[in-house]
Amino acid sequence: MIKSLFAGALLTLAVAGSAYAATDTEMDVRIDQLMGEGTHQQYHDFFDKLQKAVADKDSKTIASLVDYPITVYVNKRKTNIKNTQNLIRVYDKVFDKKFSEIILEKKYSDLFARDIGVMVGDTGELWYSGICTKKDCSKFVIRIIAINNNY
Repeated sequence: MIKSLFAGALLTLAVAGSAYAATDTEMDVRIDQLMGEGTHQQYHDFFDKLQKAVADKDSKTIASLVDYPITVYVNKRKTNIKNTQNLIRVYDKVFDKKFSEIILEKKYSDLFARDIGVMVGDTGELWYSGICTKKDCSKFVIRIIAINNNY
């Protein structure tokens, strides 16, 4: 559970490590191996909440799921989003129709998991991971750590 700032370069790492699962159970096992025993339900629940918020176009919920600051593309320009209010203001440009469809078409078992987080989308469009709230990571919150919508 490492907070990372990264962009599309992770695609190369993602494909090289082949960590896709065929079933929800396989994804649960993979996430428990990578993120800590018994954590898979939190990651699964986060994904379900993310998809519901995207389907509902619920900008407030999406904004609450992000680890700030985060860099995203707005009108094909790199933009630093500092807080929830900033993201809500540009939500429709960040979570446009194409980007939203990418998130909504995925199933939990379609996701890619590695030690830095869980990838949604075939080319790393969105990543989420646990952010430690205690030094020993015995407590953590799951947040979106990367939004790569530059297409």
